[in-house]
Amino acid sequence: GAVRVLSAVTGDSKASIAKSHRGAVTSIAVGPEFIFTGGEDGAMRVWSRRNLEFVAQYAEHSKAITGLLVDREAPNLVHSCSLDRAVVTYDLKTTRRSNYKMHRDGAFTGLCQRTDSELELLTATSDGFIMSWDCDVQLPVMALDCGRRLKFYCIGISASGRFVAVGCEDHALRIWDISAMEVVAVCRGHSGEIAKLAWSPDEKQLVSVGHDSAVCVWNFYLGGVSDPQN
Repeated sequence: GAVRVLSAVTGDSKASIAKSHRGAVTSIAVGPEFIFTGGEDGAMRVWSRRNLEFVAQYAEHSKAITGLLVDREAPNLVHSCSLDRAVVTYDLKTTRRSNYKMHRDGAFTGLCQRTDSELELLTATSDGFIMSWDCDVQLPVMALDCGRRLKFYCIGISASGRFVAVGCEDHALRIWDISAMEVVAVCRGHSGEIAKLAWSPDEKQLVSVGHDSAVCVWNFYLGGVSDPQN
């Protein structure tokens, strides 16, 4: 249940929270003022970035939180997804839940947010779907699959918002072109479940880490953005 802050340059330990959750810490997100942690206990907790002091707790989930992110447009909104099949949005200004989505057929295993379109949330599910969620619509506005019933474990979107990658049950990393709604690459290198993935800012590489203790770096030749900030 501990959280450790490490130097990105040296790897040295800078600070820690000894008991942030009952059980394992399963997700972390960092905002301008706060650090957000999701736990095996289903709680989302808020910590000050300045001194790591406890600020607040939200207990909307009944199972482990599998994804946390701070909204790209409104930093007072924090989104979470969980094995309890719910996606929850919290408003830090009102200290209350502001939105709630449910998927009856599978658990949520990962969460990211589009950089284009309407900044919809994208979720990966245990029944093999990438689902797009608009805050004003209760049901998903888009659903993608790979043509097979595979459990999806993690998800990440590229800097331009054009591509989304998912770690799949067969240990492959699959990449979709969201606009075309089709798989454009299947990457095989892991021998176990892919736990996390991340895109490079220029959209030309991905890094994935698995429960097989492997870190894989993938070159992606369809990507490329001249300025990820625009």
